[in-house]
Amino acid sequence: MASLFGGKQATDVSAAEVWLGVTDSADFTLVTARVENATSLEPGAFERCANDAYRAIAGALRRGPHRHPVRFWNHIPHIRRTNDDGLDRYMVFNAGRFAACSKWFGGPAAFDRLLPTASAVGHDGADLVVHALAGNDPGIAVESPRQVPSYRYSRRFGPRPPCFARATVLNGSGDGRAFILVAGTASIRGEETVHLGDVRGQTLETFENLSVLVEAAAAAVGQAVPADGNFEALRRFRDLRVYFVRERDRATVVGMVAAALPHLRNVEYVRADLCRPDLLVEIEGTADI
Repeated sequence: MASLFGGKQATDVSAAEVWLGVTDSADFTLVTARVENATSLEPGAFERCANDAYRAIAGALRRGPHRHPVRFWNHIPHIRRTNDDGLDRYMVFNAGRFAACSKWFGGPAAFDRLLPTASAVGHDGADLVVHALAGNDPGIAVESPRQVPSYRYSRRFGPRPPCFARATVLNGSGDGRAFILVAGTASIRGEETVHLGDVRGQTLETFENLSVLVEAAAAAVGQAVPADGNFEALRRFRDLRVYFVRERDRATVVGMVAAALPHLRNVEYVRADLCRPDLLVEIEGTADI
């Protein structure tokens, strides 16, 4: 793969150096790809290792019982670290992911139909870790009417855009009820971060984005969710993971989530750096239709 990023390549990575773990169940396969010590890689090598991780996952799924990816979780070491050229590690990761997804799904023209939902957050360790969930059938990709699709972001956010759907709708196993896998969702309107520096404002904006996304997912399968302006659609969530950047914001975010989703008992809170320096909170989860 030709890298978008030049410069010295201190360490090289090939697909053989991607560690893979595969777990199968009756309905899903979970594949984990890990590249050790990815934090030490120069930009070009880090771009290639992201590409290699995705290609390795694609190969594992082609050989397995469940071939359709429906959800990715990307854990990027030191995601906010900036290179000498001003690009951060997330932008470099996106270049590798874009190349791999273009090959996997047949090019950017197919992204609106075939991309699964995803999240990407930072961590303080050294390894790049990507988890992929796959099923028997492809899900239905859903975008938010309040946001620009990630794969159409402008170059302000890097030479290559992120590659994920805002949500994926799946048919449930057993009872056949559909459910929604919701991407990491934050205080973004269009492609702009809003409520800069205001954790309360960002959390409320995130609730609005989540609500609208559930409504859009329901509409994609011919159902309706009441849109009363009071986050009614949030009642459809069955679990959440909430990322927050600043430890001092934890109590505020916990309180706001508890007030907006009082029915939930399965909520995980994680301190993590996010994909933009101006985002303070991000929420992902699973919802019923």
